Amino acid sequence: MVELREVKVTRILNPTSIDLGEYVINPYKGCELSCLYCYVRSNRVVAKEKRPWGSYVDVRMNAPELLKKELSSKKPKCVLLGSTTECFQPAEEQYQLMRKILEILNEAKVNFVILTRSPYICEYMSLLKEGFCRRVYFTINRMKPVLKEYLEPKSPDFQERFKAIDELFKHGISVVPYFSPLLPGISNFKGVFLRFPQAETIEFEGLNFNLSTLPKIISVVSLVYPELQNLYEKMLIDKVFYESVWRSIKKEVAQEAALGKKDFHIYIHCFGNYFRNRHVS
Repeated sequence: MVELREVKVTRILNPTSIDLGEYVINPYKGCELSCLYCYVRSNRVVAKEKRPWGSYVDVRMNAPELLKKELSSKKPKCVLLGSTTECFQPAEEQYQLMRKILEILNEAKVNFVILTRSPYICEYMSLLKEGFCRRVYFTINRMKPVLKEYLEPKSPDFQERFKAIDELFKHGISVVPYFSPLLPGISNFKGVFLRFPQAETIEFEGLNFNLSTLPKIISVVSLVYPELQNLYEKMLIDKVFYESVWRSIKKEVAQEAALGKKDFHIYIHCFGNYFRNRHVS
């Protein structure tokens, strides 16, 4: 059972180091999707929480009101939506904060970029089509259902995400399919470039081996794929081996991109050092 708590905040436009916007808006604190590999679990603020990640969502009720005020003083050219939460998680169906936020941004003629993995975004298609949605980074993946059940049990079905991306493209929305995380020995990205012919590029992010949840992730991988336990454990301690595995995966991705005649970008986290990648969902 997810605890929904209605709260008020003092600021909704927050500076961001992610190069997709000048400010970021997170209408919720917490995320009931509860993905085991989510980098937000290692966030300092979240680490101080006594409530387990995935068990709570704080609804920032005054976000739309604050946004109207802050836009007039900060005057951003582009804002990012959803760096530490899923903006279109189930709570949005009840509270409709994103609907109000998108209406305000459109009215103020402020461009925005969205990070999501939720097909529910398609419910707001008319707002996305008003011309200020610069791009949607839509997180995708492919893995066995049993592994998904362990790693991201509450996240939307992968095929439903693919269909949502098709729908966004159909309505002229710029989308970047974002394959994350790449799991060595597991991730199936064969044919992904051909699957999204309208995408100008597809981006990939490797599993972050510096996450606090990595030991649990390895135990889950080992449960489903016992033969991969040694590979993951060696990647965790051997820098040369770690880098060689990712080089091999990069080569495979490049080959797939060539078949699909598409551009691609791949982000790999530095060994033993937390990597602040450009965009995360």
